[in-house]
Amino acid sequence: MALRYISSCRLPNAIATFTMHGFQDDETGKEHVALTLGDIDDGTPVLGRVHSECLTGDALFSRRCDCGFQLQEAMKRIAEAGRGVLLYLRQEGRGIGLINKIRAYHLQDEGYDTVDANLALGFEADMRRYDMCVPMLEHLGIHSMILMTNNPRKVDALTEAGVNVVERQPLTTGLNEYNEHYLSTKADKLGHMMTLDDFTHSDEQPF
Repeated sequence: MALRYISSCRLPNAIATFTMHGFQDDETGKEHVALTLGDIDDGTPVLGRVHSECLTGDALFSRRCDCGFQLQEAMKRIAEAGRGVLLYLRQEGRGIGLINKIRAYHLQDEGYDTVDANLALGFEADMRRYDMCVPMLEHLGIHSMILMTNNPRKVDALTEAGVNVVERQPLTTGLNEYNEHYLSTKADKLGHMMTLDDFTHSDEQPF
């Protein structure tokens, strides 16, 4: 794919001072970023997360999902390890886009679950792609990952794309009254490797 590295900069936040690397997909016009910390190109497996954009959860602190909580927890674990990578991919709403995600949320307000809402709008349950991860990781000098995810499809997709996933770590944080059904649906219909009993309960907003 036609993914180009653009530039890098320091990105201090409340958790650590990361380095942010920008990439652009010339085929789609999408811009993706990677956050890195520490020595990541020494050939040993790197703790990492592949996180798809969720404006509502990541930036607007929605509690309808666990995305913001997962993002925060992943950065905390990377900071605790002293090294790691977070790939932030611009594919909102499992790939359907922000406006269609709002439409899907409206259907969920009417009683649909997160999977059936996407299907009712004419989309697949999950339309995300991960082929852009390979050139991003190659540029960063990362050859293998310890991947933080609950999603076996993400592990399979990354492996098929050429990413060496040597281990999976679960992310089970952010359970609250607004996302309990959403999390159950991800386990029951999307095969995520988790149960609600695995989660830490949180009534606080991420960040």
